Amino acid sequence: MAYSVSFVFLFLLFSSTTHSFNNDISIVRQRVLETMIWPTQLNITSTIQNALSYARTLNSSCYWSDINYADQNVAVWSVADHMARITTMLEALTVPGSTVQNNATLMSSVHCALDVWLINDWQNPNWWFNQINIPIYATSQLLMLGDNATSFEIEKIKEISYRAAWWLHRPQDTGANLVWMIQAQLYRSLATANITGLEQGFRYVWNDIVVVPVRADGVQNDWSYHFHGHQLLTGSYGQTWMNNIFSFLVCSVKTQFEPDANQLLLFSQFLTKGVAWMTIETNWDWHVVGRVIARSTKEYQSQLNPSSMRVLANLIESNELKKELVNFADRLDSRSNAALLIGNKHFYTSDYQVHHRVNWTSAIKMQSIRTQPLECINGENLKAEHTGQGVLNLYTVNNYAYNDIFPLLDWQAINGITVEHSIPLEPCKDRAMMDTASHNLTAKRSWHFYDDAIITLATNLTLTTPTTAWTTLASRLLPTGQITIGFFNSTVITLSDGIYSFRYIQNKTSNVQWIHVGGSDIGYLLQVQKQYDTLGIEIQNKTNNYNTIGAYNYSVTARMLTIWINHGVGPYTLDYGYIILPNVSLQSMPSVIKQYDQEQIFSCISTNRLFHGTMWPSLKRASFVLWDNITTTFSCKSPLFDITIQLSDAGAYLFSESLTDFTLTASHPMRANNILRMKVNRIGHGVGCTLSSDVNEPSTIMALNLPLSSELLGASVS
Repeated sequence: MAYSVSFVFLFLLFSSTTHSFNNDISIVRQRVLETMIWPTQLNITSTIQNALSYARTLNSSCYWSDINYADQNVAVWSVADHMARITTMLEALTVPGSTVQNNATLMSSVHCALDVWLINDWQNPNWWFNQINIPIYATSQLLMLGDNATSFEIEKIKEISYRAAWWLHRPQDTGANLVWMIQAQLYRSLATANITGLEQGFRYVWNDIVVVPVRADGVQNDWSYHFHGHQLLTGSYGQTWMNNIFSFLVCSVKTQFEPDANQLLLFSQFLTKGVAWMTIETNWDWHVVGRVIARSTKEYQSQLNPSSMRVLANLIESNELKKELVNFADRLDSRSNAALLIGNKHFYTSDYQVHHRVNWTSAIKMQSIRTQPLECINGENLKAEHTGQGVLNLYTVNNYAYNDIFPLLDWQAINGITVEHSIPLEPCKDRAMMDTASHNLTAKRSWHFYDDAIITLATNLTLTTPTTAWTTLASRLLPTGQITIGFFNSTVITLSDGIYSFRYIQNKTSNVQWIHVGGSDIGYLLQVQKQYDTLGIEIQNKTNNYNTIGAYNYSVTARMLTIWINHGVGPYTLDYGYIILPNVSLQSMPSVIKQYDQEQIFSCISTNRLFHGTMWPSLKRASFVLWDNITTTFSCKSPLFDITIQLSDAGAYLFSESLTDFTLTASHPMRANNILRMKVNRIGHGVGCTLSSDVNEPSTIMALNLPLSSELLGASVS
């Protein structure tokens, strides 16, 4: 559903300060029509054209011949199109500026088609259509009909609307579902002058702006949004929830129904500290949209309304928060002067991390016993078994490399995953929770994010059966550009479209050293040699249909790139490592490798069975993962930077240093109310810091207290 707020309307929102009760209801009613129901000025002409077409094709019995009224599909229910068409006809009849306002023939078609629905009262096996979709259509129609509604239509629509019975507090009556149902109540209450329903609806919507306990549906304490269990769904159900909050806000501001300042503050924090990080220009990172990736309707495109965000910004007292909201709105509006969001954000409740740079963004989705990958229900998302297993999406400027990619994917070769490629995917069984085990394969993997690179490491990649494991480096659309390969012997070749395999031979200069993706300027370095079987590259046009992964019948063709490491046939235990350079030209690849070698970035990568460590000297930064409680020392020196650090407690650690001080940040995904101890060759001060008694090597012993509450598992402390 589209939302718009005109400049005149915005002026009206803020020009009035006090209204009588009846005036408030009239104001809310008009705003609801303008912002939630009627088409925008730009869409009025097409709405009229569609409405007249629907009236012409309505048969004498008031059915549409192209709708299958026996359809019971639980994902795409064509019968609901009957109500959608009635809504379009009523929009054309009632929106100001329409050339067919009060058209008697069109109104007759509306009543005839509506009565057909109300008499038949079609329902679907999927409760969502019966309790949300159809009640919203019906009550919006009642509101637009106004005095033209017959007594039969009023009573029957009220009956249908009561199926949106959120007050029963059923398991499904939460979050996005709750505000959808209250949307139907709002329309019904305005259409029938039900003041109690209006007051109750607004009150319960505002009460839903709250941080919920872990494992509940709604806003999480890390500012992500969970729904359908422990799923990260900020960009789908979360977006629905946000858009309804925005609409209710715009419709109620400066009336007695508006939210209080604390509710607006929390909603703004959710938008700026959570939602903003999950968007790339005007799209969502597809990790956060759930099963809708299996739909051909491009639901990974953001539908957040920048105008509504600006309304919210005007109501917020904090200048800093106001600025962040406006910046977010500017980015969604694709304004050339929009302030970029730069940095790294870890969503510890969601096993999700985003890294925003000037020219690129990466986002990784992992899973644990706390979270689950994308769901497979209603016959949608049929191949999503591995979507939570370290999928690393990479976005470059003005290039959403996953646009309509989903039918074309090899779902056992998605960016970043390490899985058995030679066995079938687990079949979808219409369930919300998927098996998170990777069959016969286990590995310890870590990702280290720096300003210009991502270092990816894995140890103990153990395959216990004679199957084949792959690690996928890239799986993305590549409309233009060529793939160039550099070898350790300095040979460079450019590939034509096709499928290629480059065998690894231990300690030979004929092995691949780097890969460059033209058109996107992404580089992959295999500088640290680890045993593998072959490096595979496929670059060619592919065609497939969305019906192979869901309920939509829509064919796509695109040029696609896949790069993978084939680890060979098991059983074995191996390690691997590679570096991603998301913003590097082909010409600079050799010089970048030389620079990194001189800085000792490669030589300072350290791994063993229980430890991963990296260092970036020019940034004076280092990151480590210790997999078990075993004392481990990392020491590395370069011309620009050196560090010696001793860790004893399992966890993830980040060391950073400025000209005046240093900071050590740590987290543990499964421990709370605990202490992490470490020792570093620096003189430090602060809470938890103790100077070492070793006179030969001045150092500081630090103790970091993890969060006390299990609600904050995985949160960082410094």
